[in-house]
Amino acid sequence: MMVSKSHITVQMTKNTCTLLLFVFVAVNPIFAQRNKGNVQQSLDWAASIVIDGKLDEWGDTLTYEHTTQKFRYHIKNDTENLYIAMRVLDKDRQMQIFAQGLACMVNIKGKKREGPTVYFPVADRLAFRSIMSADNDNRPDDMRKGALEAIRAIYVMRFEDILDGQISLENTYGVQAQATLDTADALCVEMAIPLNRLGVSVGDTGELAFNIKINGVIIPGSGSSASTMRRGYGYPYGYGYPYGYGQPTPSKPREEPGVWVVAPLAKE
Repeated sequence: MMVSKSHITVQMTKNTCTLLLFVFVAVNPIFAQRNKGNVQQSLDWAASIVIDGKLDEWGDTLTYEHTTQKFRYHIKNDTENLYIAMRVLDKDRQMQIFAQGLACMVNIKGKKREGPTVYFPVADRLAFRSIMSADNDNRPDDMRKGALEAIRAIYVMRFEDILDGQISLENTYGVQAQATLDTADALCVEMAIPLNRLGVSVGDTGELAFNIKINGVIIPGSGSSASTMRRGYGYPYGYGYPYGYGQPTPSKPREEPGVWVVAPLAKE
């Protein structure tokens, strides 16, 4: 069968374009990193971020996604703080968050191991019951709004100069966190952690390991539980635990791993 010259020319053009695209990706590490699935590969520089639970400075949908736990996220930094934004649309996951919190952990040695961790938001159980009480004339129709009203603290662990446990939303450590429900009914959370509380600075060149996830273990001292928060919603047994009704409680509950980002701090 005879092949026309025009057909050969078109095929050669396609092959050339494919080759050029391959070469561009191979020699451009930034392009390659940012298109490795939908997981963040490097931190971005933060500009004028206000911790108010609104994602106006981030873009409404955020850039990256952790599909296992059904949330979107983005991590940035400036000279003073590490910033984390998360957005959760799934209602079941939202209730899990109000019971057990989102967790942001940083290992300053760049290892996928434990490090300083911030948990937020976790609704205070007693405050939540009071807000949702039938005797409360201002009781919100939406349980999630009641949970937002019942947030009283930020929980921290493994910081060098902060005792493990709860700290005030208006604390002297510089740790900030806020949560809101946006117009699309998604739960939006922003956190800021001072770099000096982590023992790092923007001039450091080494990699850090960041882990963010929906927490799957009850935080000691929080007074909240997954079953308490989901009561009346007909949800099954606690998230993150590999047992059900009629089965023995294991000595150590299974934790969902979350998403890891291993990268140095961004430079301006």
